[in-house]
Amino acid sequence: MGSEQWQRVLIAAAGGALVAALCSIAVSQILLGVAVALALWQGRERRFPPVGVPLAAFVGLSVLAVLCSEAPAAGVPQLRKFFVYLILFALATALRRWVEVRWILAGLGAAGVLSALWSFVQYGRKYAAAKAAGVDFTMAYIADRTTGFMSHWMTFGGEMMMVLLLGVAWWLFARDWRGAVVAGVTGLALLLGQTRGMWIGAAAGVVYLVWSWKRPVVLALPLLAGLVLAVGPATLRDRALSIVRPRGDLDSNAHRQAMFRTGVAMIEAHPLLGIGPEMVKRKFPEYAPADIPRPFPQSWWYDHLHNIYLHFAAERGVPAVAALLWMLGGALVVFARGARRAVEAERRAVLHGVAAVVIGVLTAGVFEYNLGDSEVLQLFLGLLVVGYFAAGAEEVG
Repeated sequence: MGSEQWQRVLIAAAGGALVAALCSIAVSQILLGVAVALALWQGRERRFPPVGVPLAAFVGLSVLAVLCSEAPAAGVPQLRKFFVYLILFALATALRRWVEVRWILAGLGAAGVLSALWSFVQYGRKYAAAKAAGVDFTMAYIADRTTGFMSHWMTFGGEMMMVLLLGVAWWLFARDWRGAVVAGVTGLALLLGQTRGMWIGAAAGVVYLVWSWKRPVVLALPLLAGLVLAVGPATLRDRALSIVRPRGDLDSNAHRQAMFRTGVAMIEAHPLLGIGPEMVKRKFPEYAPADIPRPFPQSWWYDHLHNIYLHFAAERGVPAVAALLWMLGGALVVFARGARRAVEAERRAVLHGVAAVVIGVLTAGVFEYNLGDSEVLQLFLGLLVVGYFAAGAEEVG
């Protein structure tokens, strides 16, 4: 097989792994394994995005946290999850031409729209079922929301947020109506999915994009948000208002305060290496403040602290979080600066889009353990590679 054929197969596997993260984690990781094997075997120049030092620090500290945990075997699943990080190597090695970036973005847009459309069907079915059962739709829906092609609404919300921001960037900076279609469909799916943390993350990303496009238009965004809530279903307004006016056990605001206090107690006791990956769920009762009611409802926290910074610091230590922020903060600076300097509209759109994704993920991470989902993590890491390619990689071939 010639070098050109190798390149086509490699980019198909690596790009397919990224796109498939929106549809099936099993298919995505199979393709990722194939891509990694091809990248190692084909003998051409191997590449890695410029995140090696902070990433090595994060991985090394995570491994050390596992070894120093009182139950090292419990942390093995988190070590296996580092397989997802191989998308950085596989996709960076595969990307050679700008047209390949277009293929990947087109695939992400198509997969995102299809997942969103399926979520609309799910929403209709859930609404009909609640009405037929004579139960309050809001009460029923909060506990069982739309998931698209994913298994959980938080995973689905994180993916829709990223595809939405890419679509908005493509619409504003590449001036392509297809970006508006992708943004509109995935944005509606995100709204109906009612994952409040992802709403806030998406809002932060959109503000960045609009500010970078035409700053005065930022002033219109609150009016647009108000209009959406005004014409949207009552359950959407209720969910938005619950951010500032929680309704007891139905909302998680008070629960998050309890998780925050528990996470802080863990960090104070073990600031350097944490209590160990996968140990938060085991040690939660031990570190939870005495005034928190027992037993703890599983619906409170789902074995994590609903905050990537708090959770990673609690299980791996503060230095590991610093390494993660070093990696992502450095990427954000590169993408934002590159977008301002880019001459080509498409390259500017990609850089702004990926910068907005980083902002969205970092913002949503305050409210949700979004990088704990393999699907969200793989999609996010793959987009970092695309961003670095757009920022300075030379096309080959």
